[in-house]
Amino acid sequence: MSGREAERDSSCSGEKISVYAESSGEFRVECPICGSEAIVRESLYELPKVGKAVLVSVVCKVCGYKRTDVVPCKVKKRIRIYYAVDSLEDLNARVIRSAAATVEIPELGVSVTPGAAASTVVTNVEGVLRMIQDAALSIEVLEGGAKGFAERLEKIVEKGGRFTLIIDDPWGLSSIEPPKSSAKLLVEEVEGSVNEGG
Repeated sequence: MSGREAERDSSCSGEKISVYAESSGEFRVECPICGSEAIVRESLYELPKVGKAVLVSVVCKVCGYKRTDVVPCKVKKRIRIYYAVDSLEDLNARVIRSAAATVEIPELGVSVTPGAAASTVVTNVEGVLRMIQDAALSIEVLEGGAKGFAERLEKIVEKGGRFTLIIDDPWGLSSIEPPKSSAKLLVEEVEGSVNEGG
């Protein structure tokens, strides 16, 4: 069992304190931004499609730093989700990307691998494009050469485009939910564990 799994198991038990939460705890840590004291709150919740999960929030009242994350108590089978986007309506599809999931858009040459500080994201397809656009503009500021790509993403958001959004989630917790039932969505289970490629 990895350190992250052990930490997850130790947080995933407790007494019922409300309709939604089973337990809650609070402790203090050093703020990663300013070094002041930050408050960490952990609550065990039962979430739709995820099951039991620990909701962790970190708040620093000195510099205003905030971070919220959802850590599942149990992971499911690895899945890969494919969503074929070809209209403006498709950009409204709800997207849940777990902290462990990779996002790819082959037609745009995009592959986003989560880092150690990645958190669960709830947005829509347009929101995913906006996050990629923000990252591209950050690269433009630091290194240059990404402005054209960011403009291309802007055109897709405004006028639509054809591309495939792929989410590869070793935890099996991510999802894409189109505005209505759609044959454009494919979900497949993938052989391999969290630590294996595939």
